[in-house]
Amino acid sequence: MFLRLQTVFILAGLSFSVLLSCTRKDAQAEFSDNFRVKFVSITEDSAQGRVIFNPELIADLYDMDEDVVLKRWGNKQKVEQMISVIQNVEEDGLHPNDYHLQAIENLAETVFYSRNYEVEDVVELELLLTDALFVIASHLAEGKLDAENIDPQWNASKRKMDINLEAFVDSALTNNTIEESLKNLVPPYREYRNLKKALAKYREVKASGGWDSFETSMPKLQKGVTHEDVATLRKRLMVTQGDVYENLEDEKIFASKLHEQVVIFQKRNGLTADGVVSKSTIEALNIPVEERIATIEANLERWRWINDDLGKKYIKVNIANFELQVVENDTAVFVSDAIVGKPFRKTPVFSSVMNHLVFAPTWTVPPTILKQDVIPAVVQKPSYLREKNMKVLRNDGSEVDPATIDWKKAAVSGFPYRIRQEPGKDNALGAVKFMFPNKHSVYIHDTPTRNLFVHTDRSFSSGCIRIAKPLELAAYLLQDKPEWTKAQISKVVEQGRERTVHIKPLAVHLLYLTTWADDEGIVHFRKDIYDRDDVLLKALNQKPPVAALEESKEMAGL
Repeated sequence: MFLRLQTVFILAGLSFSVLLSCTRKDAQAEFSDNFRVKFVSITEDSAQGRVIFNPELIADLYDMDEDVVLKRWGNKQKVEQMISVIQNVEEDGLHPNDYHLQAIENLAETVFYSRNYEVEDVVELELLLTDALFVIASHLAEGKLDAENIDPQWNASKRKMDINLEAFVDSALTNNTIEESLKNLVPPYREYRNLKKALAKYREVKASGGWDSFETSMPKLQKGVTHEDVATLRKRLMVTQGDVYENLEDEKIFASKLHEQVVIFQKRNGLTADGVVSKSTIEALNIPVEERIATIEANLERWRWINDDLGKKYIKVNIANFELQVVENDTAVFVSDAIVGKPFRKTPVFSSVMNHLVFAPTWTVPPTILKQDVIPAVVQKPSYLREKNMKVLRNDGSEVDPATIDWKKAAVSGFPYRIRQEPGKDNALGAVKFMFPNKHSVYIHDTPTRNLFVHTDRSFSSGCIRIAKPLELAAYLLQDKPEWTKAQISKVVEQGRERTVHIKPLAVHLLYLTTWADDEGIVHFRKDIYDRDDVLLKALNQKPPVAALEESKEMAGL
């Protein structure tokens, strides 16, 4: 345990007459007795929202088993610093009222600026301040919520801060470094810092009145049109994109600069960037600023779930953005469009390590696709397997004649075989697949249906990630193997024989982020294709549950 702050209870508002009427020992005993009584009361009573969330940690921090409970918030400066910290948690997308703000402000006013207060007021202020510091530290270090409780499919490498919360709080108070100590707990990523700036920006927009809804009587607005709604469109884009005015005699003209700004808006919102203002663009224009702020808050929480050490070099797939990146030293050095799982076959969020790739792969049909897609297709069309270059195999690898199988019965009662698709132009995995062990049977691969990449919403797969540049990614990953030139890769693929190549282990992180901001402050939003934001936001808006810090308590050795 760190050295105690003080051995006497002295506050700025304590009158001189009271100091003369009691000894240090009396003050300590009075504080200790009141602390124990109030501790029990405030632990059990949720009246006015003043229930504490960390009774075990607080009991240990204050040495409840000893005769004297020593005070830790010993001066007005510390209390004001903590009140400022609570108010400023909004910058991280958290809510000050989750941390006893109103109660602490009221008690601080009574204790420091009123002659009419009781020792009980000081004790309650002490408890709430300490509890608030515990909870804020935990929320910044690992998130307010448990990721897997909110989204069972979120299994990314978790953020685990190697701290003892009890020692952390004691150190922050002893050294009077509350604000600085908490800053060291936030995620270290530039994405997190940029999102905080985006949150501040959109809150400023809200404070200025947000933006009006946009409607048009035209089926669509596009370059060359002259209409009164064009002027309204300019005003709407001004709010989030700055100056979109042109040197025109009539602002109702949809001219070049406005077209460019519409394209920019569409790109930032994951829409078809054609400069035409039709239904999807109007819907995005009319998402209120409050919803944009909430989306940013949700994604700040997601970053607090993510491990601080993704690796110096790693593959990141943002499912919501339909994009794969290879990141080196915090910079994307390779980017490819991606296709992800359908809403009813979601691509899960998880982390793994890629260790090999396979050229000209065969494809063993996964159980879900076998049951829901392939067997019904064979029932409808007996030639389906032949057309798709698929074979039915026993467990020992021997082939089964499809004509000998009762496919209607198999659709109902189960299927004792496996189905494998041979390499070729119609193979579902295309020319190459990239393998990283995981319980979801998900991997990254090529695809023969390349026409799907023209869509902006690319949730078409059964869970795996298909990419637009598979051979380019293979060449990038094999840079350290001189024999694997682009010509050699093409030759192996054309031969059509499965070939496995091991690579240096590389971390893979499949994430789900519906908003992000770049270093220039440009904010991007994406459609919540899996409806994950609403569930997360509802949980974020609830009070911290009493059991929310169990993992942190374990870290504290309790």
